[in-house]
Amino acid sequence: MSRRPLTYSYIEHLRWYTLDRRQELAARREAMGFTQESLAQKLGVEASTVGRWERGTLTPQPWRRPRIASELKLSLAELDALLNPSTSGAAPADATISRRDVMRDTALLTGTVLAHRWLPAGTVAEASSDGAALQGLPSTTAAVTRLHETYQAARYAEVAGALSTVADAITALMSTSQGQERRQALILRCSAAVVEAKLATKTGDGAAARVAAERAKAAADDADDPFGQAAAAYQMTCALLKLDQAAVAEELAVGAAASMTGDDPRRISWAGALTLIAAIIAARRNDLATARGRLDTAQRLADRLGRDTNIGYTAFGPTNVTIHRMSAAVALDDPYQLLATSERLDLMRMPTGLRGRRAQFHLDSAWAHTQIDEDALAVLHLLETDRIAPEIVYTSRTAHNLIRDLMARERRRDVPGLRELAIRTGVAA
Repeated sequence: MSRRPLTYSYIEHLRWYTLDRRQELAARREAMGFTQESLAQKLGVEASTVGRWERGTLTPQPWRRPRIASELKLSLAELDALLNPSTSGAAPADATISRRDVMRDTALLTGTVLAHRWLPAGTVAEASSDGAALQGLPSTTAAVTRLHETYQAARYAEVAGALSTVADAITALMSTSQGQERRQALILRCSAAVVEAKLATKTGDGAAARVAAERAKAAADDADDPFGQAAAAYQMTCALLKLDQAAVAEELAVGAAASMTGDDPRRISWAGALTLIAAIIAARRNDLATARGRLDTAQRLADRLGRDTNIGYTAFGPTNVTIHRMSAAVALDDPYQLLATSERLDLMRMPTGLRGRRAQFHLDSAWAHTQIDEDALAVLHLLETDRIAPEIVYTSRTAHNLIRDLMARERRRDVPGLRELAIRTGVAA
Protein backbone atom coordinates (compact mmCIF):
# COMPACT_ATOMS: atom_id res chain seq x y z
CA MET A 1 0.00 0.00 0.00
CA SER A 2 1.51 3.29 -1.03
CA ARG A 3 2.11 5.97 1.55
CA ARG A 4 0.64 9.40 1.06
CA PRO A 5 3.20 11.88 -0.29
CA LEU A 6 4.91 14.32 2.03
CA THR A 7 3.54 17.71 1.11
CA TYR A 8 5.21 21.07 1.82
CA SER A 9 2.61 21.63 4.53
CA TYR A 10 3.58 18.33 6.11
CA ILE A 11 7.25 19.25 6.12
CA GLU A 12 6.31 22.49 7.89
CA HIS A 13 4.55 20.46 10.59
CA LEU A 14 7.69 18.40 10.97
CA ARG A 15 9.75 21.53 11.41
CA TRP A 16 7.35 22.88 14.03
CA TYR A 17 7.62 19.74 16.14
CA THR A 18 11.39 19.26 15.88
CA LEU A 19 13.64 21.60 13.96
CA ASP A 20 12.55 24.91 15.43
CA ARG A 21 11.96 23.56 18.92
CA ARG A 22 15.41 22.24 19.91
CA GLN A 23 16.96 25.66 20.30
CA GLU A 24 17.13 25.12 24.06
CA LEU A 25 19.31 22.05 23.53
CA ALA A 26 21.84 24.17 21.62
CA ALA A 27 21.58 26.90 24.26
CA ARG A 28 22.33 24.38 27.03
CA ARG A 29 25.41 23.17 25.14
CA GLU A 30 26.68 26.72 24.78
CA ALA A 31 25.94 27.50 28.43
CA MET A 32 28.15 24.57 29.45
CA GLY A 33 30.99 25.97 27.34
CA PHE A 34 30.89 23.43 24.53
CA THR A 35 31.09 24.01 20.81
CA GLN A 36 29.46 21.35 18.64
CA GLU A 37 32.96 20.07 17.88
CA SER A 38 34.14 19.86 21.50
CA LEU A 39 30.94 18.15 22.68
CA ALA A 40 31.19 15.70 19.79
CA GLN A 41 34.75 14.87 20.82
CA LYS A 42 33.61 14.21 24.38
CA LEU A 43 30.84 11.91 23.17
CA GLY A 44 32.85 10.12 20.48
CA VAL A 45 30.63 11.22 17.60
CA GLU A 46 30.99 13.48 14.56
CA ALA A 47 30.38 17.21 15.03
CA SER A 48 27.75 16.97 12.30
CA THR A 49 25.86 14.47 14.48
CA VAL A 50 25.58 17.02 17.30
CA GLY A 51 24.38 19.56 14.74
CA ARG A 52 21.71 17.16 13.51
CA TRP A 53 20.54 16.52 17.08
CA GLU A 54 20.12 20.25 17.59
CA ARG A 55 18.40 20.78 14.24
CA GLY A 56 16.03 17.92 14.96
CA THR A 57 16.95 15.84 11.91
CA LEU A 58 18.37 13.11 14.15
CA THR A 59 17.50 11.92 17.65
CA PRO A 60 20.26 10.53 19.91
CA GLN A 61 20.02 6.80 20.42
CA PRO A 62 18.93 5.81 23.96
CA TRP A 63 22.31 4.38 24.96
CA ARG A 64 23.98 7.73 24.22
CA ARG A 65 21.67 9.78 26.40
CA PRO A 66 23.23 9.10 29.83
CA ARG A 67 26.58 10.37 28.49
CA ILE A 68 24.97 13.42 26.85
CA ALA A 69 23.05 14.22 30.03
CA SER A 70 26.22 13.89 32.10
CA GLU A 71 28.22 16.26 29.91
CA LEU A 72 25.40 18.82 29.85
CA LYS A 73 24.81 18.41 33.63
CA LEU A 74 21.20 17.36 33.11
CA SER A 75 19.01 14.57 34.40
CA LEU A 76 17.71 12.10 31.82
CA ALA A 77 14.24 13.61 32.23
CA GLU A 78 15.59 17.12 31.59
CA LEU A 79 17.44 15.93 28.49
CA ASP A 80 14.30 14.21 27.24
CA ALA A 81 12.42 17.48 27.67
CA LEU A 82 14.98 19.26 25.50
CA LEU A 83 14.78 16.55 22.85
CA ASN A 84 10.98 16.46 22.93
CA PRO A 85 9.86 20.00 23.79
CA SER A 86 6.35 20.75 25.00
CA THR A 87 3.90 21.18 22.16
CA SER A 88 1.62 23.53 24.11
CA GLY A 89 2.48 26.42 21.79
CA ALA A 90 0.34 27.22 18.81
CA ALA A 91 0.76 24.95 15.82
CA PRO A 92 0.53 26.24 12.25
CA ALA A 93 -2.98 27.29 11.28
CA ASP A 94 -3.50 24.41 8.86
CA ALA A 95 -2.53 21.72 11.39
CA THR A 96 -4.46 18.57 10.59
CA ILE A 97 -1.84 15.87 11.28
CA SER A 98 -1.40 14.19 14.62
CA ARG A 99 1.85 14.36 16.54
CA ARG A 100 2.03 10.58 16.33
CA ASP A 101 1.96 10.81 12.50
CA VAL A 102 4.63 13.49 12.55
CA MET A 103 6.94 11.46 14.77
CA ARG A 104 6.45 8.34 12.65
CA ASP A 105 7.44 10.21 9.51
CA THR A 106 10.33 11.86 11.32
CA ALA A 107 11.68 8.34 11.84
CA LEU A 108 11.26 7.51 8.18
CA LEU A 109 12.81 10.75 6.98
CA THR A 110 15.92 10.38 9.11
CA GLY A 111 16.30 6.66 8.41
CA THR A 112 15.95 5.71 12.08
CA VAL A 113 13.25 3.98 14.06
CA LEU A 114 13.39 6.33 17.03
CA ALA A 115 14.40 3.68 19.50
CA HIS A 116 13.13 5.76 22.41
CA ARG A 117 9.57 4.95 21.29
CA TRP A 118 10.02 1.32 22.33
CA LEU A 119 12.45 1.87 25.19
CA PRO A 120 10.56 1.18 28.41
CA ALA A 121 10.41 4.09 30.84
CA GLY A 122 13.34 4.06 33.23
CA THR A 123 15.30 1.38 31.36
CA VAL A 124 18.36 3.55 30.83
CA ALA A 125 18.48 4.77 34.42
CA GLU A 126 17.95 1.29 35.83
CA ALA A 127 20.51 -0.33 33.57
CA SER A 128 23.06 2.37 34.27
CA SER A 129 22.69 2.36 38.06
CA ASP A 130 24.99 -0.61 38.63
CA GLY A 131 28.09 1.05 37.22
CA ALA A 132 29.89 0.84 40.55
CA ALA A 133 29.78 -2.95 40.30
CA LEU A 134 31.82 -2.93 37.10
CA GLN A 135 35.34 -2.73 38.47
CA GLY A 136 38.20 -4.76 37.09
CA LEU A 137 38.66 -7.04 34.13
CA PRO A 138 36.45 -10.02 35.16
CA SER A 139 33.28 -8.04 35.91
CA THR A 140 33.71 -5.83 32.83
CA THR A 141 34.30 -8.88 30.63
CA ALA A 142 31.11 -10.44 32.01
CA ALA A 143 29.21 -7.22 31.31
CA VAL A 144 30.34 -7.18 27.67
CA THR A 145 29.33 -10.82 27.32
CA ARG A 146 25.88 -9.93 28.66
CA LEU A 147 25.59 -7.12 26.11
CA HIS A 148 26.12 -9.56 23.24
CA GLU A 149 23.83 -12.20 24.69
CA THR A 150 21.09 -9.67 25.36
CA TYR A 151 21.38 -8.30 21.84
CA GLN A 152 21.11 -11.78 20.34
CA ALA A 153 18.05 -12.34 22.52
CA ALA A 154 16.57 -9.29 20.70
CA ARG A 155 16.19 -7.28 23.92
CA TYR A 156 17.47 -4.10 22.36
CA ALA A 157 16.14 -1.69 24.97
CA GLU A 158 18.15 -3.49 27.64
CA VAL A 159 21.27 -3.24 25.52
CA ALA A 160 20.68 0.45 24.91
CA GLY A 161 20.32 1.09 28.60
CA ALA A 162 23.52 -0.73 29.56
CA LEU A 163 25.93 0.42 26.84
CA SER A 164 26.97 3.69 28.41
CA THR A 165 27.77 2.10 31.78
CA VAL A 166 29.84 -0.63 30.17
CA ALA A 167 31.70 1.88 28.00
CA ASP A 168 32.58 3.92 31.09
CA ALA A 169 33.85 0.80 32.86
CA ILE A 170 36.08 -0.06 29.89
CA THR A 171 37.44 3.50 29.81
CA ALA A 172 38.27 3.25 33.50
CA LEU A 173 39.93 -0.10 32.93
CA MET A 174 41.99 1.33 30.09
CA SER A 175 43.29 4.11 32.31
CA THR A 176 44.76 1.73 34.90
CA SER A 177 45.77 -1.39 32.96
CA GLN A 178 49.11 -2.31 31.41
CA GLY A 179 50.58 -5.14 29.40
CA GLN A 180 48.33 -8.13 28.75
CA GLU A 181 45.51 -6.65 30.83
CA ARG A 182 45.54 -3.54 28.64
CA ARG A 183 45.30 -5.73 25.54
CA GLN A 184 42.27 -7.44 27.05
CA ALA A 185 40.75 -4.04 27.80
CA LEU A 186 41.26 -3.06 24.14
CA ILE A 187 39.54 -6.27 23.06
CA LEU A 188 36.63 -5.39 25.35
CA ARG A 189 36.50 -1.87 23.87
CA CYS A 190 36.29 -3.39 20.41
CA SER A 191 33.60 -5.84 21.48
CA ALA A 192 31.43 -3.18 23.14
CA ALA A 193 31.77 -0.92 20.09
CA VAL A 194 30.62 -3.85 17.93
CA VAL A 195 27.44 -4.08 20.02
CA GLU A 196 26.92 -0.33 19.66
CA ALA A 197 27.32 -0.64 15.89
CA LYS A 198 24.83 -3.52 15.80
CA LEU A 199 22.25 -1.52 17.70
CA ALA A 200 22.73 1.57 15.52
CA THR A 201 22.35 -0.59 12.41
CA LYS A 202 19.21 -2.18 13.84
CA THR A 203 17.62 1.24 14.33
CA GLY A 204 18.69 2.43 10.87
CA ASP A 205 21.39 4.94 11.88
CA GLY A 206 24.12 4.10 9.39
CA ALA A 207 26.29 7.09 10.32
CA ALA A 208 26.38 6.13 14.00
CA ALA A 209 26.99 2.49 13.07
CA ARG A 210 29.99 3.49 10.96
CA VAL A 211 31.49 5.59 13.77
CA ALA A 212 31.10 2.69 16.19
CA ALA A 213 32.58 0.22 13.68
CA GLU A 214 35.56 2.52 13.17
CA ARG A 215 36.07 2.66 16.92
CA ALA A 216 35.90 -1.14 17.07
CA LYS A 217 38.52 -1.45 14.32
CA ALA A 218 40.86 1.02 16.02
CA ALA A 219 40.71 -0.95 19.27
CA ALA A 220 41.18 -4.28 17.46
CA ASP A 221 44.16 -2.88 15.56
CA ASP A 222 45.74 -1.62 18.78
CA ALA A 223 45.22 -5.04 20.36
CA ASP A 224 46.44 -6.84 17.23
CA ASP A 225 43.28 -8.96 17.44
CA PRO A 226 42.33 -10.55 14.09
CA PHE A 227 38.92 -11.66 15.33
CA GLY A 228 38.08 -8.17 16.56
CA GLN A 229 39.17 -6.88 13.16
CA ALA A 230 36.83 -9.36 11.48
CA ALA A 231 33.95 -8.30 13.75
CA ALA A 232 34.64 -4.63 13.00
CA ALA A 233 34.74 -5.37 9.26
CA TYR A 234 31.38 -7.14 9.49
CA GLN A 235 29.79 -4.19 11.31
CA MET A 236 31.34 -1.71 8.90
CA THR A 237 29.80 -3.74 6.07
CA CYS A 238 26.39 -3.43 7.73
CA ALA A 239 26.87 0.31 8.28
CA LEU A 240 27.90 0.90 4.66
CA LEU A 241 24.79 -0.94 3.48
CA LYS A 242 22.65 1.43 5.56
CA LEU A 243 24.52 4.33 3.94
CA ASP A 244 23.76 2.99 0.42
CA GLN A 245 27.39 2.11 -0.25
CA ALA A 246 26.77 -1.50 -1.25
CA ALA A 247 29.73 -1.83 -3.62
CA VAL A 248 32.22 -0.75 -0.95
CA ALA A 249 30.47 -2.95 1.63
CA GLU A 250 30.69 -5.98 -0.64
CA GLU A 251 34.38 -5.45 -1.36
CA LEU A 252 35.10 -5.11 2.36
CA ALA A 253 33.18 -8.27 3.29
CA VAL A 254 34.78 -10.38 0.58
CA GLY A 255 38.28 -9.17 1.47
CA ALA A 256 37.80 -9.71 5.19
CA ALA A 257 36.43 -13.22 4.59
CA ALA A 258 39.44 -14.09 2.43
CA SER A 259 41.79 -13.08 5.26
CA MET A 260 40.22 -15.62 7.64
CA THR A 261 42.09 -18.74 6.55
CA GLY A 262 42.96 -21.87 8.52
CA ASP A 263 41.18 -24.50 10.58
CA ASP A 264 40.71 -22.52 13.78
CA PRO A 265 36.94 -22.64 14.49
CA ARG A 266 37.02 -18.88 15.13
CA ARG A 267 38.50 -18.25 11.69
CA ILE A 268 36.00 -20.59 10.05
CA SER A 269 33.11 -18.85 11.83
CA TRP A 270 34.19 -15.35 10.81
CA ALA A 271 34.95 -16.42 7.25
CA GLY A 272 31.47 -17.95 7.12
CA ALA A 273 29.68 -14.93 8.61
CA LEU A 274 31.42 -12.50 6.25
CA THR A 275 30.74 -14.76 3.26
CA LEU A 276 27.05 -14.89 4.18
CA ILE A 277 26.65 -11.12 4.26
CA ALA A 278 28.53 -10.90 0.95
CA ALA A 279 26.02 -13.40 -0.46
CA ILE A 280 23.08 -11.25 0.64
CA ILE A 281 24.65 -8.18 -0.97
CA ALA A 282 25.01 -10.09 -4.25
CA ALA A 283 21.39 -11.19 -4.01
CA ARG A 284 20.27 -7.60 -3.47
CA ARG A 285 21.89 -6.59 -6.75
CA ASN A 286 20.14 -9.56 -8.38
CA ASP A 287 23.34 -11.52 -9.06
CA LEU A 288 21.93 -14.99 -8.55
CA ALA A 289 25.07 -16.89 -9.57
CA THR A 290 27.38 -15.00 -7.20
CA ALA A 291 24.87 -15.18 -4.35
CA ARG A 292 24.49 -18.95 -4.74
CA GLY A 293 28.25 -19.43 -5.06
CA ARG A 294 28.88 -17.59 -1.80
CA LEU A 295 26.09 -19.42 -0.02
CA ASP A 296 27.63 -22.71 -1.15
CA THR A 297 31.03 -21.54 0.10
CA ALA A 298 29.47 -20.71 3.45
CA GLN A 299 27.84 -24.14 3.49
CA ARG A 300 31.22 -25.81 3.03
CA LEU A 301 32.64 -23.74 5.88
CA ALA A 302 29.68 -24.72 8.08
CA ASP A 303 30.22 -28.37 7.19
CA ARG A 304 33.88 -28.03 8.23
CA LEU A 305 32.71 -26.58 11.52
CA GLY A 306 30.39 -29.55 11.84
CA ARG A 307 27.72 -28.03 14.07
CA ASP A 308 25.68 -24.94 14.84
CA THR A 309 27.74 -22.65 17.04
CA ASN A 310 27.88 -19.08 18.24
CA ILE A 311 31.62 -18.45 18.18
CA GLY A 312 32.36 -14.75 18.39
CA TYR A 313 28.60 -14.15 18.52
CA THR A 314 28.42 -14.98 14.80
CA ALA A 315 25.66 -17.59 15.20
CA PHE A 316 27.45 -19.33 12.33
CA GLY A 317 26.68 -22.92 11.42
CA PRO A 318 24.59 -25.00 9.00
CA THR A 319 21.25 -23.66 10.26
CA ASN A 320 22.30 -20.05 9.92
CA VAL A 321 23.43 -20.74 6.33
CA THR A 322 19.92 -21.99 5.59
CA ILE A 323 18.38 -18.88 7.18
CA HIS A 324 20.58 -16.75 4.92
CA ARG A 325 19.45 -18.77 1.90
CA MET A 326 15.93 -17.69 2.85
CA SER A 327 17.02 -14.06 3.20
CA ALA A 328 18.69 -14.26 -0.21
CA ALA A 329 15.39 -15.51 -1.65
CA VAL A 330 13.69 -12.42 -0.20
CA ALA A 331 16.28 -10.20 -1.92
CA LEU A 332 15.78 -12.11 -5.16
CA ASP A 333 11.98 -11.81 -4.84
CA ASP A 334 11.48 -15.58 -4.94
CA PRO A 335 8.92 -16.61 -2.28
CA TYR A 336 8.59 -20.16 -3.58
CA GLN A 337 12.33 -20.79 -3.26
CA LEU A 338 12.22 -19.35 0.25
CA LEU A 339 9.44 -21.68 1.34
CA ALA A 340 11.15 -24.69 -0.23
CA THR A 341 14.34 -23.80 1.63
CA SER A 342 12.48 -23.33 4.92
CA GLU A 343 11.31 -26.94 4.82
CA ARG A 344 14.92 -28.04 5.37
CA LEU A 345 15.31 -25.92 8.49
CA ASP A 346 15.28 -27.15 12.07
CA LEU A 347 15.48 -24.12 14.37
CA MET A 348 15.92 -26.37 17.40
CA ARG A 349 19.47 -27.10 16.23
CA MET A 350 20.54 -23.51 16.87
CA PRO A 351 22.22 -22.56 20.16
CA THR A 352 19.82 -21.25 22.77
CA GLY A 353 19.34 -17.53 23.12
CA LEU A 354 19.50 -16.64 19.41
CA ARG A 355 16.03 -15.13 19.33
CA GLY A 356 16.99 -12.61 16.68
CA ARG A 357 17.98 -15.35 14.25
CA ARG A 358 14.81 -17.32 14.99
CA ALA A 359 12.71 -14.22 14.50
CA GLN A 360 14.38 -13.59 11.11
CA PHE A 361 13.19 -17.02 9.95
CA HIS A 362 9.60 -16.16 10.84
CA LEU A 363 9.80 -12.66 9.36
CA ASP A 364 11.14 -13.98 6.04
CA SER A 365 8.46 -16.69 6.05
CA ALA A 366 5.78 -14.06 6.64
CA TRP A 367 7.09 -12.13 3.62
CA ALA A 368 6.91 -15.22 1.40
CA HIS A 369 3.35 -16.12 2.43
CA THR A 370 2.26 -12.51 1.91
CA GLN A 371 3.64 -12.54 -1.64
CA ILE A 372 1.60 -15.61 -2.61
CA ASP A 373 -1.59 -14.44 -0.86
CA GLU A 374 -1.45 -16.88 2.03
CA ASP A 375 -2.45 -14.24 4.54
CA ALA A 376 -3.35 -16.50 7.45
CA LEU A 377 0.07 -18.18 7.39
CA ALA A 378 1.79 -14.79 7.03
CA VAL A 379 0.02 -13.48 10.13
CA LEU A 380 0.88 -16.63 12.09
CA HIS A 381 4.57 -16.05 11.34
CA LEU A 382 4.30 -12.37 12.27
CA LEU A 383 2.63 -13.27 15.55
CA GLU A 384 5.38 -15.80 16.25
CA THR A 385 7.99 -13.12 15.51
CA ASP A 386 6.19 -10.86 17.97
CA ARG A 387 6.16 -13.61 20.59
CA ILE A 388 9.84 -14.47 20.21
CA ALA A 389 11.26 -10.97 19.71
CA PRO A 390 8.68 -8.17 19.99
CA GLU A 391 11.26 -5.42 19.62
CA ILE A 392 12.11 -6.69 16.14
CA VAL A 393 8.48 -6.29 15.09
CA TYR A 394 8.38 -2.79 16.59
CA THR A 395 11.57 -1.63 14.87
CA SER A 396 11.54 -3.54 11.55
CA ARG A 397 10.37 -1.59 8.53
CA THR A 398 9.88 -4.93 6.76
CA ALA A 399 7.47 -6.07 9.48
CA HIS A 400 5.58 -2.78 9.38
CA ASN A 401 5.25 -2.95 5.59
CA LEU A 402 3.97 -6.52 5.75
CA ILE A 403 1.40 -5.61 8.41
CA ARG A 404 0.35 -2.58 6.37
CA ASP A 405 -0.04 -4.67 3.19
CA LEU A 406 -2.05 -7.34 5.00
CA MET A 407 -4.28 -4.71 6.62
CA ALA A 408 -5.01 -3.21 3.20
CA ARG A 409 -6.58 -6.42 1.95
CA GLU A 410 -10.22 -7.24 2.52
CA ARG A 411 -9.45 -10.37 4.53
CA ARG A 412 -8.95 -9.10 8.04
CA ARG A 413 -11.81 -11.16 9.45
CA ASP A 414 -10.00 -14.29 8.23
CA VAL A 415 -6.73 -13.45 10.01
CA PRO A 416 -7.37 -13.08 13.76
CA GLY A 417 -4.76 -11.10 15.60
CA LEU A 418 -3.69 -8.88 12.70
CA ARG A 419 -5.55 -5.78 13.86
CA GLU A 420 -4.21 -6.09 17.42
CA LEU A 421 -0.67 -6.57 16.10
CA ALA A 422 -1.04 -3.49 13.89
CA ILE A 423 -2.10 -1.41 16.88
CA ARG A 424 0.70 -2.73 19.12
CA THR A 425 3.34 -1.87 16.52
CA GLY A 426 1.93 1.57 15.74
CA VAL A 427 0.98 0.67 12.17
CA ALA A 428 -2.69 1.31 12.95
CA ALA A 429 -4.24 3.64 15.50
